[in-house]
Amino acid sequence: MTPLESPAQAQPQGVMVQGMQTARLPWRFDAAAALAEVNALPSSLWRTHFNEGRHDGGWQALALRSAPEAPIDVVPVDVPASGYADTPALEQCPTLRAMLDTMALPWKSVRLMQLLPGCEIKEHTDAGVCAARGEARLHVPLQTGEQVFFHVDGERIPLRAGECWYVDVSRPHRVRNRGSQTRVHLVADTSVDMRLFEAFRSSDAGEPLPDPSDPWSQFIRFRDFVGADAEHSARLSAITNTAEFVQESVRMGQDAGFQFDASDVESAMKAGRRAWVEQWIL
Repeated sequence: MTPLESPAQAQPQGVMVQGMQTARLPWRFDAAAALAEVNALPSSLWRTHFNEGRHDGGWQALALRSAPEAPIDVVPVDVPASGYADTPALEQCPTLRAMLDTMALPWKSVRLMQLLPGCEIKEHTDAGVCAARGEARLHVPLQTGEQVFFHVDGERIPLRAGECWYVDVSRPHRVRNRGSQTRVHLVADTSVDMRLFEAFRSSDAGEPLPDPSDPWSQFIRFRDFVGADAEHSARLSAITNTAEFVQESVRMGQDAGFQFDASDVESAMKAGRRAWVEQWIL
């Protein structure tokens, strides 16, 4: 990673850091105490996530810092950190307040994000929200589990409660909650300053989570299975309708003992299209 420009040279973004996709930062927090505060907030403060085309109804947000210019309080807008202010909800959460103070970064939008059991955030990108552009989105899981699957560019990110992660959300990413409890994250946006740059220097890749139940890894094994079987390959190759292809892939996978979702097939198809397009970009 290389800081290319100082904050003053790179306005309006912060320090631009190349080569960072995901990183577990050195901060650790008391997730249980923070979660108790979250659970004490009125349920009426939660809003269904505004990006309704990219989830199945179980993705919700609650604003802790917001900008007056935003159409609704959970929408991040392109204004400096000074354009954001704490919401009354944050004032009711001293542990969450202390987390933000400990990191001492120029906070912009800060939200609680939850994903209900059995629900999915479909693959999407958040343009420009990446360290390479001087912007960062940090995740602190407050409640999660091994049956929550957060993938960036097909790689599972091993987020655990109380850890702090940088995730390059400008890359294709998606989340599934196959567990029995709601996944809850603190999600905080900031410009990259030298304090965060030093945290990047002290970061690591985290501890891997168990792989066998990962639906994406099951899809990869299914793809290898089909590639080695002429009959299955011919059956899928004969399908020209995309929806039918996805449906038949899932059905064929289940028959062969693989547990993946339609979104895994769709994500693989999108990755294939991106690779095909990028080969023409000089």
